[in-house]
Amino acid sequence: MINCIKDTSVYKSLNLTKTSSHAYLFYSADKVINNEIAKIFAKTFLCVSHSAEDNCAMCRQVDSLSHPDFFLIDKNSVKVEDVNTLISKLDTRPISGDKKVFVILNFENVNEISQNKLLKSFEEPNASNIFIITTTNTDKVLKTIMSRITKIYVPKMTSEDKKIISNDLNSKGIDISHYLRLDSLTDMINFATNETFSSTLVAVKSTIKNLNTTADIPSVVSEINSVDNSLFLTILQELFLDCIRDENSRKFDNELVELVSKKFNHKAIVKCLPLIEDAYKKLLSNVNFIYILDNLLFNILKEKFLCK
Repeated sequence: MINCIKDTSVYKSLNLTKTSSHAYLFYSADKVINNEIAKIFAKTFLCVSHSAEDNCAMCRQVDSLSHPDFFLIDKNSVKVEDVNTLISKLDTRPISGDKKVFVILNFENVNEISQNKLLKSFEEPNASNIFIITTTNTDKVLKTIMSRITKIYVPKMTSEDKKIISNDLNSKGIDISHYLRLDSLTDMINFATNETFSSTLVAVKSTIKNLNTTADIPSVVSEINSVDNSLFLTILQELFLDCIRDENSRKFDNELVELVSKKFNHKAIVKCLPLIEDAYKKLLSNVNFIYILDNLLFNILKEKFLCK
């Protein structure tokens, strides 16, 4: 769990307090933020101080999934058996306090049959039960459930939020510092932990750094022959696009953008974009990647010198 979420403006702006509601939905396009906030909020119903901020024994039990009144479903595909198991616990009495908390993350993964099984629990709630669900797609949630639940939209992170979360994740061995331009924490973590993306990004950076004259093309091509070909062109295109985007809309950090901008002026960057797009189309047509790359790098250098 990313405990620092509660220190961010995203969490604080929600001003979450326990109300008379028996069910809550956290939703936005960012799966990780939705889920982390939902889990922290769940702790407020079970925490000794009802704040989820004192790291009490109850909070630690929730984090370790050992709390007797905390039930979590977090699966890419939620089966009917999972929902039946949850339903079987709805009429039991709380063991440790006065509430039982049921959290279902990524509710879009719960099929319609299972959602209908849960519907009665939302329509005729047991006073001791609290439901907390999350989704990145409210269209996948039954309208009958949507009408019986307190809906909470999770806003985008601020730059300061990203720094707070970055420091916390870095202490856990996840470095998202190169992806702070992205809006979604989900994307940041996916990219940072995706070895294919990371190695391809390194290859793109190396290409820009080492490509100075046509004599460099053979060595550059040989270095990046083993990377994901399609991803290489996609990242290269996005990096060039970042150089002409507004600073707040960029996907990569300033270091990478400056690396390109120092070698290519604005006019050359604009001229290179259709070249990369054309290379991608050839790749989809099963043209040899080495041939595509060799021509692409030659033409990129050509535009660089023509646009001086």
